[in-house]
Amino acid sequence: MKKVLMFALLLGLVSFSYASNKMAIDYYAAGDYKTAKSYFLSGNMDAMDSYYLGMIYLKENKKDSAQYYFNKGLQVDPANAYNKVGLATINNDSKALDAIAKDKLYKKDVKMLIAIAEAYAINNNVSQSNAYVAKAKKADKKNPLSYIFEGDQLMAQKQTNEAASKYENAVYFDPNCKEALLKLSQIYENVRTSVAVEYLNKTITIDPQYAVGLSSLADLSYRKGFYPQALDAFNKYLNVVKPTSSDYERYAAILYFNKKYDQALDAISKAPNTFVMNRLKMYSQNELEKFTDALATGGNFFKMAKPGDVMIAQDYTTYADLLSKNKQYAEAASNYEKAYNLDTTKTSLLKDMAQAYNYAKDYAKATTCYKKLTTLPNASMVDVFSLGRTYYIAGNDTIVDKNTRTKYLLEADSTFTELTQKMPDNYMGYFWRARTNSALDPETSQGLAKPFYEKAAELMLPQKDEYKNELMEAYRYLGYYNYLKNDVPQAKMYFNKVLEINPADAVSLQAIQGLENAGKKKK
Repeated sequence: MKKVLMFALLLGLVSFSYASNKMAIDYYAAGDYKTAKSYFLSGNMDAMDSYYLGMIYLKENKKDSAQYYFNKGLQVDPANAYNKVGLATINNDSKALDAIAKDKLYKKDVKMLIAIAEAYAINNNVSQSNAYVAKAKKADKKNPLSYIFEGDQLMAQKQTNEAASKYENAVYFDPNCKEALLKLSQIYENVRTSVAVEYLNKTITIDPQYAVGLSSLADLSYRKGFYPQALDAFNKYLNVVKPTSSDYERYAAILYFNKKYDQALDAISKAPNTFVMNRLKMYSQNELEKFTDALATGGNFFKMAKPGDVMIAQDYTTYADLLSKNKQYAEAASNYEKAYNLDTTKTSLLKDMAQAYNYAKDYAKATTCYKKLTTLPNASMVDVFSLGRTYYIAGNDTIVDKNTRTKYLLEADSTFTELTQKMPDNYMGYFWRARTNSALDPETSQGLAKPFYEKAAELMLPQKDEYKNELMEAYRYLGYYNYLKNDVPQAKMYFNKVLEINPADAVSLQAIQGLENAGKKKK
């Protein structure tokens, strides 16, 4: 029983080690040396693992590290010729390379012959490299390794079409060659995306555990905006690997664009605490209406930003929205402005900025924003009205000094005059001119608002049910104005008009009662 258990445990260990090294070799073959290195270093390395790791360091121009792993491979297996090829590559030792090739074990070994061809290529000996590729083809014309190597060399020279032809030859001779299919997908990604996807799907059909293919399919789908497909592929990828923090970083982004915000936050909690992850965290919390959390995350996001980090307009607008919800209007306005400066085509940000500055009582900046809006080709009368209304609000705010308030009210009157000129049949311009002139004449001694309330009431009367409050405001003013002028009949008429709309209006009832009492006293 103990022997069986020990055998099972050993088998499990060997299987895990093999799976790990197989994955590492897959990533090496795909050219993803960073990921391959992490897998090689995480497991128990055999002689061939040491060779691949040495080759990675050699390609990174770290010859000391490369030599260390080639020697380590020979310590594990002194007969391993691949590590000898590696050392010969470092020393540019053609005699040693040729001697290995002449060994009867390797004369027709395509893998070894291509390894030697690569050694010569690394040392820029193109003629000898080509000679060994020819030997490999002579040994086995159908082996895809020769064509893949040729394709890689052509890709390094940016001869994409020629490289694709070589990779297609590899697939022709071996339809199950995952490496060639993967490289073809990389070539076709930006030319014919559907073909690239098809190639990647083939690799996964051949090997459902092919992590490189699943990861590549997820990344390609994500880049092209095929988010559900990206999520499906990445979920499968996570099932065949032990996820790293970097994997969760990628997963969080895919989940976010699939609108799975709760899951995105869970993935972010397992990912590195990076600038980008804090961005996605703020976005996700905002989408989930966790506004307090999102505001705090946004603060951290901007604090950790470094000079090289790229900000996008959405960073500022999201944070600005959160600040507005928290009534931090001045800071919100500043962030809307930063977003607008990044992309001045988004003119709607001028409105957001103006509103925030308005709430912050920074009327000078608010009116500047609205002025910009009114000069745009697509400016609307709503923009003109908003500008006028901001002038009006500023002109009635006691935090502004008296002289400046008067200037704001005069600007408001001018702006609302423009509305009456462009929309003469609409009550809005007249009504707001009336309010503005009432503010300019607070004692109603000059009756500045009278003609505008009269015109506004005339235009609103056909739709009196819709404009009840505005009509009552106009009639109250006109009633009061006539009262001050001692025109009792006119005053009573206007107050009665208010009562026709609202019989319980206390102001008008009191005014009429006062007029009637005054009339009785005179008698």
